[in-house]
Amino acid sequence: MEVHRRGPAVRPYPPPRKNVLLLSCMDLRLLDDMVEFMEGDNLSNRYDQLVFAGAALGVMQPKHSSWREAFFQHLDIAVQLHEIRDVYIMEHRNCGAYTHFLGPNFNYPDTPEGQVAEEEEHRKHAFSLRDQIVKHCGQRIDEGGDRELWTINVRCFLMDLRGSVRMLDQDAEKWEF
Repeated sequence: MEVHRRGPAVRPYPPPRKNVLLLSCMDLRLLDDMVEFMEGDNLSNRYDQLVFAGAALGVMQPKHSSWREAFFQHLDIAVQLHEIRDVYIMEHRNCGAYTHFLGPNFNYPDTPEGQVAEEEEHRKHAFSLRDQIVKHCGQRIDEGGDRELWTINVRCFLMDLRGSVRMLDQDAEKWEF
């Protein structure tokens, strides 16, 4: 089900009450759509945005390992200074960085089967980063950090080239908005 990108009425999760850290790709085709999506969650002027080629894959890939370190350093500062309580990982279809990092096999055809395979690849990398964020925040708690401060919700999304967004769910449910 697709709704207007600014319409929060059908979102399958509660809206964030605090600030958000948005991780997105550097793809310039989707900048305006990203802003519209964030406004739909009432997040105007309430989110930090980190941009890495390939979004989650960019952070986790080994070729530029310093990107992972930079992401987690920024997360630490954002949690402490901006009261970040949610991280949004925004993947997108037809990502050139995925092809760059994963090779030509990542070029999926624009067929229903190709779209499912592409979504699975994005889900895999987004969930890998999600799990690392949860682990990282758990370590901060174990080191004596405030449990409320370091309890972070991580939500993973996939945007198409028209700006429509699907929530990447553990059970591969197809939420669109």
